[in-house]
Amino acid sequence: MAAIGNAGGQTVSHPEPKPPSKTPAEMAQAIAHSIEAMAHAFDAKAPNRATPPIAFQSATSRDNVVDVHYRANDAGLLPHNKAEGEEERLRFAGRFCFDRLVSLFQKNGVVIHRVLFAPDNSVPFEFTIDQSTCAALIEDAKARAETAERERGAGSNSLDEPKRVHTITVRPEQAEQK
Repeated sequence: MAAIGNAGGQTVSHPEPKPPSKTPAEMAQAIAHSIEAMAHAFDAKAPNRATPPIAFQSATSRDNVVDVHYRANDAGLLPHNKAEGEEERLRFAGRFCFDRLVSLFQKNGVVIHRVLFAPDNSVPFEFTIDQSTCAALIEDAKARAETAERERGAGSNSLDEPKRVHTITVRPEQAEQK
């Protein structure tokens, strides 16, 4: 038996309830658990690998803050000055602020506190990424884009200077001589 004709769409009289939104503290806890689980899964897959240059230690949460701890097995991997430290912080912040999935967490108030311990237990390198960090990065990116647009526009649309085009004139008498 077959049915012929148009089938109407089915409508749901009551839409499915959305899961309750998590608080920043609950999200931080979930992120910390995810980071821990990924690190342990990675370690389980490669138990006989050489000592990594930077080793994951732990990810925990307190309130809306995710604390992620690493240990450098080579002191050369730690920033040697403020400029290197700022470069590392901005690289990490860029991933946190501009990655579509991760940025959802920071928009909801989750803060990442990253600590890199030195092999000799000297002062660790640490920084925090929060909404204000991301807002500053976004404003900086906008300002750079506007500057680049102004510079590009000023150079290519200038009517003050005539365009110079290299041309070659071939005269018929010169072509016959060859």
